[in-house]
Amino acid sequence: MSSKTILSLFLVIFLSTSIFAKESDKTIPDDSIKVKYHLNPVIITATKTEDTERDIVASVSAINYSDIQNLPTSSVLEAINLSIPSIYITEWGVMGFGVAGNAAGKISVRGLGGSAATQVLILRNGRPDFMGLMGCTIADDFSTDGVERVEIIRGPASFIYGTNATGGVINLIPYQQKNEGIYLNFNGSTGTFNIKTGSASLGTKKNRISSFTTISLRQTDGHRTDAESKYKGNHVTSNFTYDISDNTSLKFNASYADITVYDPGTIDDPHTDNWYDILRYGGDVTLTNSGSLGKSVVKFHGNFGNHKFYDGWKSDDRTLGVMAYNTFKPFSGNSTVVGFDYKKYGGKAENTFGDVNFGEFYVSEYGLYIHTKQIFLNRFIYSSGIRVEKSSQFGSEIIPQFGLITHISSTTSLRASAGKGFRSPSLRELYFFAPKNPDLQPEEMWNYEAGLTQYIGTGLKFDLTLYQSKGKNMIRPSNPGFPFTWVNSGEFDHTGYELSAKWIPSDFISFNVAWSQVNPGNETLYSPGKKLNAQAVLHFRSFTLFGDLIYVGDLYGADNKEKPMDDYTVVNLSIKGPLYSGFGFKVAVKNLFNKKYQSMYGYPMPGTYILGSMTFNLGK
Repeated sequence: MSSKTILSLFLVIFLSTSIFAKESDKTIPDDSIKVKYHLNPVIITATKTEDTERDIVASVSAINYSDIQNLPTSSVLEAINLSIPSIYITEWGVMGFGVAGNAAGKISVRGLGGSAATQVLILRNGRPDFMGLMGCTIADDFSTDGVERVEIIRGPASFIYGTNATGGVINLIPYQQKNEGIYLNFNGSTGTFNIKTGSASLGTKKNRISSFTTISLRQTDGHRTDAESKYKGNHVTSNFTYDISDNTSLKFNASYADITVYDPGTIDDPHTDNWYDILRYGGDVTLTNSGSLGKSVVKFHGNFGNHKFYDGWKSDDRTLGVMAYNTFKPFSGNSTVVGFDYKKYGGKAENTFGDVNFGEFYVSEYGLYIHTKQIFLNRFIYSSGIRVEKSSQFGSEIIPQFGLITHISSTTSLRASAGKGFRSPSLRELYFFAPKNPDLQPEEMWNYEAGLTQYIGTGLKFDLTLYQSKGKNMIRPSNPGFPFTWVNSGEFDHTGYELSAKWIPSDFISFNVAWSQVNPGNETLYSPGKKLNAQAVLHFRSFTLFGDLIYVGDLYGADNKEKPMDDYTVVNLSIKGPLYSGFGFKVAVKNLFNKKYQSMYGYPMPGTYILGSMTFNLGK
């Protein structure tokens, strides 16, 4: 953390911004839309209504389109790991996360998670996207292609999204073509470890019809010389919008991913033929209408997967569902959402080597919820919600959440909330493989938090959050090695805090720093006690220089503080800019100081490597 090279890098960036800023007298005016958006963005995911971050009782974050373009990654989860406090995501190489119990891509938030069945729900355009049979997220499925914004809730959101949203929610919001005409983008890149990528985007808009489609191909030989760590991934995304009238729209969104990734194994047990073939696809159709009774949304959605593994595993899974909700304002200062959703998920699996049929399993879940927000005296915002969840496997569950915001002044706000998180055991945990345990009970927790948001001037924002998560029945391995059994771990008590700052001193410079610390108790599996994210962006003439830093401390590769891992700090640096008549370039250097570290126990991460790309844009 105190490395002189790291401090020198950020000192150089900081001094450079001071020098370059003197080239212009332009500063952001008091009413700058840019500053207001970046310091107080509009968030949809927290309550399914558009609210500014300052008026939301939950702890929320957003990664906007410019951030996505600046970050040196094409993975949504890696972008989150580099940007958001209290969220940690395991990695094992240059590209790819893999799948199954030993794979990377495990998500932990505030001490929850770290295993295959995550406590964080990932949404794509508001629809749940997970492996229906195993209950886990498929990290390689979530590329930044076609993504306009990523919204993150840190803390339980089960009252509005049901099971799997125990620790939080990640929502990938698709890019919408906004300008009339045609937009084209082509991108090609190459780099260390035989990295090769190519992508194309097509956006169209004419009157009431718009569309945006992306296609990408990425591959690498990987960085391991003692093992096979290749990756190849093809992704397609598409959305189509038809504004039937000024008040009614019909939207279609779809995604497709075809991935082959190799698990290189640990340095003590390297692998050369542990391949995983992953095919994921899904979509949704959404009808939205705004009228005298408010805004009504109906969404039909489906996700599907076909998986084949080196050990003979073969599975087909699916999730089908419908979501419907209505937002209305019954009286002054009030906004209320009433909704219903249904989903059925599961699938079938077999082992083709041993001629073993694992069977076919499905779970149905229904949820009815209401959330209301009331403004008092133009200063206080009371927020509360409740959900009744019914599962064909575990019966009914009542999930409440409530909170209060106080705007002490135009620049100072306090918030406090309490909410329940809930996750049903996955089909994998109940019925598959030797660790299975059909007697598992659902995980439950209560989260209590308080926060302070402070604005200073027109371009500086501080945010502090204190939280405590108390619960029971976390599903964990009975011991850190093999064989083990899934067990409910009893009661737990996690405490921590998050401190972040955003500073936009001028049109040309911005800084973003976030520090988080958590005491996860015995649930230490890939739940680091300390994490720092720092980013600096410099715009000079037509060029953008972007630097990011991540520090991870108190990291363990197992529960109960077993398998301790070294702290690490990694810095990435990139620069992009125009070349000629629509052509542009970007050069990214990852792990700038060649740090030796592990994000997963026993899996060494790559040293310094470089990625260079060329782009061509036509239209806007």
